[in-house]
Amino acid sequence: VVQDSDGRSFRSNSDYLNDDILASVLEGFTPEGPMGDVEVGSPLSPEKWDFYAFAGLLDNEEIKDVASRVQNFNEENEEIAFDDAEIEHFLFGVGSHHAGMLPAHKAFVETLYRAQLMKAVFATETLAAGINMPARTTVICSLAKRGNKSTMNLLATSNLLQMAGRAGRRGMDTDGTCVVCATPFEGPDEAVSILTNEIEPIVSQFSPSYALAVNLVARGEGKLNIARQLVQKSFAMWEKRQVENTIESAVVAPGNGVNDMLERVAHENFLRMLIEALESNVDPSPAEELRSLLEDRKLLKKTSKAYIGASRLLDLERNTLKYLERELETTEVLADDDEKELLGDLLGEDQNELRSQIQVQQKRVLKTEKEVSRHPFTTMATIANRMMQQSTPGGQILGPALLNARKFDDTPTEGPLSAEEISNFAKSAVVMKRKTKKLANKNPKLDSSALLEQLSAAEIQDDTWQDMLAITKVLVAYGCLSTDADANDEDEMEAHTYAVTPAGINVGMLGFENSLWCLVAMGGAWDIQGASAELDAFQAALASFDEEDNESIEDESYSFPKPQEEAETLIELLRQLTPAELAGYVSSLVSEGSRGSGTSIVESFQRLSPMQQRVIQSSLLSLERLMEVQKKMSVDESSRKCNLELSTCDVVTAWASGCSWSEAVEMSGAAPGDLARTLARALDALRQLGNLPFTPVRAGDIDDTISKTVSPGIRPDIRRLCREAARAMDRYPVKDPLPFETDESELADIMTEEEDFDEDPLESSDEDSLET
Repeated sequence: VVQDSDGRSFRSNSDYLNDDILASVLEGFTPEGPMGDVEVGSPLSPEKWDFYAFAGLLDNEEIKDVASRVQNFNEENEEIAFDDAEIEHFLFGVGSHHAGMLPAHKAFVETLYRAQLMKAVFATETLAAGINMPARTTVICSLAKRGNKSTMNLLATSNLLQMAGRAGRRGMDTDGTCVVCATPFEGPDEAVSILTNEIEPIVSQFSPSYALAVNLVARGEGKLNIARQLVQKSFAMWEKRQVENTIESAVVAPGNGVNDMLERVAHENFLRMLIEALESNVDPSPAEELRSLLEDRKLLKKTSKAYIGASRLLDLERNTLKYLERELETTEVLADDDEKELLGDLLGEDQNELRSQIQVQQKRVLKTEKEVSRHPFTTMATIANRMMQQSTPGGQILGPALLNARKFDDTPTEGPLSAEEISNFAKSAVVMKRKTKKLANKNPKLDSSALLEQLSAAEIQDDTWQDMLAITKVLVAYGCLSTDADANDEDEMEAHTYAVTPAGINVGMLGFENSLWCLVAMGGAWDIQGASAELDAFQAALASFDEEDNESIEDESYSFPKPQEEAETLIELLRQLTPAELAGYVSSLVSEGSRGSGTSIVESFQRLSPMQQRVIQSSLLSLERLMEVQKKMSVDESSRKCNLELSTCDVVTAWASGCSWSEAVEMSGAAPGDLARTLARALDALRQLGNLPFTPVRAGDIDDTISKTVSPGIRPDIRRLCREAARAMDRYPVKDPLPFETDESELADIMTEEEDFDEDPLESSDEDSLET
């Protein structure tokens, strides 16, 4: 039995002794009596304490206290015990604190530091905020840190001030000291620049999610009014209104060039919308070409000049052709018959010459027209006009953006998009940075970057609400929300009434970045309305190139839609997984991957079991379908991200199979803290899936010949597998003491369900179900 600082007693092997309580126990621990036996030569051996006191930062009494705490920790936690090098650091009075450490190890370091048994801590930014570790002096060893793409970036002003602010605690110190060290790459100039820069303003990170949309619909009793109110009250909308007021006040000031800047902002915004629309097209090459043009200023200028030159040449060739045709008409009109007889031979020769020149000129006009029609700007204009005429999702966002871009030009607001307009918009994008910089010099109080987020001085584009409507469309398509009206009509969507289906309840209870994808990957939802029919048609067209495949496609007839067939196949494969294999698969849906693992996707896939490989291959079909529907409905990129990370699948499977902590660390090659977070994330995901509402499956629900109109949610047998996998993973240091929720009628429903599945060899036996 151990006791914490508040006098509470806990059994050392208790399920409820988590990391927070462990930190409190360590803080309240006071060594009593002599230490236990230690190995000869161990850093904990008393004969070495004099050396640590002489060379380190602690005295003999403090060293004895630290040694006792370390020995107690190692005896209670053999698998994650400190090694000799770490113990020596503690006895010298120094330690480290970073994200790669186990939570229990970080808690131990924090405890020693608060007890003043550790005089110096080498830490990353993890120690800068949110931890009660008062210091008297802070040393900033470097003013730069490595970014996402292995580039070295200077520290942000807010981060540097936050770290410096650790020095000196109110009520404990009268002052604090911060030492900023120079390096060969950063000196006094960089330090002064960072310290005197303005702190970046807080930016809204609000982004609608599938779980949020379902819960808001349920809260609004089937209406979207609650969701609308939430979006209007969000910090993001407040930010946009503030920017709008700033721009309006700037426009009033004469001679500051804001109107010209807004014109170019509108042009740049249209090009951005055009890229998004072209990316949603079947052929993404125009989008890639336009993106490369915008990123390469020289190439953009060259392409624009080429189009202008070809257009002017075409106008010249056409005018020349018109002139020759008028000359021919003039020679054919004679004043009277006498003149005709007199000049007949001469006019005849001229007419023949003109006809020959007209034929040559017509060929030149056709050649120039082909050159203009093959130009990238012409191709983009043709595709964009077709998308706007057909009212595709991409065309729906292009229309308003084109109207805003035309407000500042003499071009009529109605009419098709021309290649010349795209050329003009592209030139505006080239001078955007230079104009923005000049505007900022004339208006110091005006945030020039905010102009890039606005289309005009009088309008605020409600992108967040459009994202919420797009997510709602996907939920309806996947049978998580049901409605009798047309969910694709955005103008009428707010007037519709929606019902949350069992799958929708599951999505609303899952706390993942993309809850819908996780449910789809578990076979709980699929494309009910056929929103991905274009994908099926595209795949069928590819298969038709093979004559044998074409014949098989013609003879084959499906009894229900292909998305449902894929989901049923995935469910059957999931049922055949062991709990450990399922744990590894679920981790791939929520894991962010190992930092610096360097393992390729092929190598990660080859390390999986054969059944896991089959499940991954089946889930890829569902993933491709969901990504297609999300892109079609114009879901924001931050909301439509779908994880399928295989690099951690094998180590999670091994941990759920019962391997030791040291074996798991060796297998993963990751830092202990990173591995602990990976396992904890997988355990949390399994618990969320296992705690979804129990929905019994009846005989009608397993009839493969019936096409379902709503998605049923997670199957009970897969839900049970998730619970078994969570219990297998629930071992220290990955420990979660929360129990599973159990419905009173669940056992009876399980027995009934087992009777319904009695003839299915893939189902568990009645004895296993009763035991569960």
